[in-house]
Amino acid sequence: MKALRKIIDRSWEKLLVFSGALCVLLPVSPLNMKFSYSDSGVFLYTGWRILNGELPYRDVWDHKPPIIFYINALGLAVANNSRWGVWLIELAALFLAAYIGFQLLKKTLGFFAALISLLLWLLSLVYVLQGGNIPTEFALPLQFGALWLVYHADKSKRPQWIFFLIGLTGASAFFLKQTAIGIWIAIVIYLTIQRLMSKQGRQWLRELWLIALGGLAVSLLIVVFFSVQGAFAQFWSAAFEYNFIYSSFGDAGFTIRQDSITNGLKSLTRTGLFQFSMIGYVAALILTLFRKNSVEKALPLLFVGLINLPIELILIGIPRKSYPHYYMTLLPVLAIFTGLTFSIFVSMASTLKIPRTVKVVLALGIAGSLAWYSFDGYMNTFYTYRKLYDNKNIINYIENNTNPSEYVLLWGAETSMNYYTQRKSPTRFTYQYPLHREEYVNEELILEFLDDVILNRPPLIIKTDTPIPLYEFPIHTESVATRIAILQSHYCFEQEIDTWLIYKYSENQCDTNP
Repeated sequence: MKALRKIIDRSWEKLLVFSGALCVLLPVSPLNMKFSYSDSGVFLYTGWRILNGELPYRDVWDHKPPIIFYINALGLAVANNSRWGVWLIELAALFLAAYIGFQLLKKTLGFFAALISLLLWLLSLVYVLQGGNIPTEFALPLQFGALWLVYHADKSKRPQWIFFLIGLTGASAFFLKQTAIGIWIAIVIYLTIQRLMSKQGRQWLRELWLIALGGLAVSLLIVVFFSVQGAFAQFWSAAFEYNFIYSSFGDAGFTIRQDSITNGLKSLTRTGLFQFSMIGYVAALILTLFRKNSVEKALPLLFVGLINLPIELILIGIPRKSYPHYYMTLLPVLAIFTGLTFSIFVSMASTLKIPRTVKVVLALGIAGSLAWYSFDGYMNTFYTYRKLYDNKNIINYIENNTNPSEYVLLWGAETSMNYYTQRKSPTRFTYQYPLHREEYVNEELILEFLDDVILNRPPLIIKTDTPIPLYEFPIHTESVATRIAILQSHYCFEQEIDTWLIYKYSENQCDTNP
């Protein structure tokens, strides 16, 4: 009996956190969500091609940094090309993030505050997960891990490893998504202020050097890897040059899209997370300025959080268009200030002589009410993912009219169809958006795309519901026009399936195409 009690005492918190992570990810599991959003489809396809000896950027074009592709490759490798493997990695990553965050807030702000904060940020994640398998999702354990490291930095007997690991996690987050590094920027600013105000300049330089060393280790590994493969130029062009153009820096200089920030934050207000965190943010400002002793345990977290929140909002506002999953990077800092809000509530309640049993019942009632309030939204999300992009007709047509060794070109941004049918794209531009961005594309890239399609001769070209017309590009030259004429003359309209237009290769010239 004692042994069983020990096991329960050691395991119940892990089980609680795991259950929360599982509930968040059940709607996006392959059991419920049969198909993927566009971004996830590109990552799945690229992971599949990596397992077949190909390389991101050189053989499959996408503008995300490389780590997400190799996470997908690992997931597909352990599950025989099934999405279940990627989903299991998502579950492990979310459990790790949630458990680290829960333990950190429990240490600094108390159990009840940690529990409610965990509940609210996990519920909020449902609304910004956007189908899952997103770089910012895999950055969550790195973000919470960095907060854990900075909290323990002054307590560790070997702080050099702490700061090295901070750099390591920061670079890993950067190569998941460049704008996911807000916490590490805040940590460096926090250390700078703390050390220089304490006149510890030498220690500050040593800590920054160790952080830089950790970041350099990851960066060099990636740079050397792509350089050895002869793909550094393609890597730099897609993951950096294109992203620079895609961001606000590419048009009218540095601007922050205030409207995209405010619209996106609405998703985080649905559970109350953002509202509670704003109360905590104001409280943190007051407490760190006037009553430091009352929050001594949490001071490093609060200082980093105070710096981090505006940085995250700036980073989210940089791209020309924001998507729900961008707001995932806010969850760790919002979790901190939500925890502080409820920690203050607990402190206020403790001044009242309320029996412990009543406190427990009250705590469970608050947690249950918050969960119940979000239940309808959770179930709506569940059913939305279940109905997502029912492309069975297209998949069946591709599988019935081609064999696995043949190519299929999807015109638009539906690379997921290449993954689900296990049909390779005839070109590294599996989706053609970069070929239509005038600031990025040139004649050489367009000719590369057209030559690949002509050479590999896919039996099918399928125009999806993209607004981009078939065979149209922003650059018009004689060489481009000649190749387009070849494709137009040999890819004949076959039929329409669910608004998607099917063009089939013919040795003879086509009649008029629609």
